[in-house]
Amino acid sequence: MKKQLVVGIAAALFGCSSGAFAGGGGDLFQTTDHGLTKTHPDAWNWCGTGNGVISAGPQAPRDIDSKAGTNTNLFKTSNKAEKMNLCNIHYHWNAEHKSAAFSTPVDTGDEHSGWAIVAPASTDPVVRAANDISHLLNDEHAHDIGIIVGDTIEVHWVHTSCNVNYEDLDPTNGLGNCLTNVCANPQLRVMTQVLKVVDGHDADVTTMEEPMDHVDARVVYTGSTTGPSYNNDHCSPYQVTWDVKKTTATIDAHALAHWSHEMGEHAHGVRELVTRSELLSPIKNNVRRGHDGHTKH
Repeated sequence: MKKQLVVGIAAALFGCSSGAFAGGGGDLFQTTDHGLTKTHPDAWNWCGTGNGVISAGPQAPRDIDSKAGTNTNLFKTSNKAEKMNLCNIHYHWNAEHKSAAFSTPVDTGDEHSGWAIVAPASTDPVVRAANDISHLLNDEHAHDIGIIVGDTIEVHWVHTSCNVNYEDLDPTNGLGNCLTNVCANPQLRVMTQVLKVVDGHDADVTTMEEPMDHVDARVVYTGSTTGPSYNNDHCSPYQVTWDVKKTTATIDAHALAHWSHEMGEHAHGVRELVTRSELLSPIKNNVRRGHDGHTKH
């Protein structure tokens, strides 16, 4: 089965618009855990019925170094990715999840604010446009990708329980490829890694055609769809099993640019970090290794 890269999981699958950075316009606030949000502090991490009851299921993204979570709307973890079908690949500029290896906060002034391995070379739109990796293709028809060398991206390989063949899917359908008319409520599992974009073929990742090996330490938890259509005041109702690698790697800018051009992809927006315990599932086994899903304590 053909494999490739992914970003965020909300807009394309469920028809949500990307919108402005979490919560829309206005002042940018800093959370107590050094996150960035435009959701007013009075509404941080609140998704309820209005009578003081949390009604949303467990949310994502989260700090994967913390096991804490008390959400009672739990659901069963999906099958391992090897028993599911790849249906979409995308990536976000800056990580949605947070961990020790990617914990540098980046305020982009728009929907891409998130976490990084190291601070980007620039967040200035003019500078970024002049250095967009699309220029590496020397193709006047290449579209802007929204990434420059030195950026951090979070890649999502999305797998579905629906019976689909990735090679037969139209990439323009995005995450809509993860469900069918007769499989409208699939289980979803997102294999995730955070990468630094580098200008060199000695990078760890030099092709988008195969997923990365996920034998390194990673965290598996139940959460939701992400992307800037949702925030700490407007929760996602959709269920996702997240499989997030704690270690980082590098990706070749040329390979990313070529894949993005061929697939019509670009850097997706970031959903702000969810920190309220009532909106997080408990992580029972913090670190897993290998594709077989065996837990290493």
